[in-house]
Amino acid sequence: MSSNDAPRRIVYDDPENVCFGCSPHNARGLRMEFHETAPGQVECRYTAERHWCGAPDVVHGGVQAALLDEVMGVAVHSGEGERAWIVTAELRLRYRRPVPAGKPLVIRGQRLRSEGDDVYVEGRICDESGTALTTAESRWRRLEGTLVKKFS
Repeated sequence: MSSNDAPRRIVYDDPENVCFGCSPHNARGLRMEFHETAPGQVECRYTAERHWCGAPDVVHGGVQAALLDEVMGVAVHSGEGERAWIVTAELRLRYRRPVPAGKPLVIRGQRLRSEGDDVYVEGRICDESGTALTTAESRWRRLEGTLVKKFS
């Protein structure tokens, strides 16, 4: 993707997809939508509803973790055409500022590097002005053998 190309929409609309983060078919899920902004980089524009709050008008920290986990997982698949089954092996978050419900957010994930079966990714939840509200780093593991067959 060149810098002049429009971001590519990433769609996971298979009717069998019930993923909590990305499925448009999961009525109780986050229903996130993604765009690839560059190889290995994805973005989701999202407005969290009030029922995702912990404190009044502040998105629950666990929901923030789910938002970041999802966008970083999509970043793993972005860019290099990763098609292996992957799982989160490690996820570390830094809650910097309250994440407001009902206001537009930009959630980004960026694939950093691969080492063997591990893929390292970073992510962030930002407000519309670009201020980082929550940041994350994660390590993902490619599944092989019987685990892939079990989930395929």
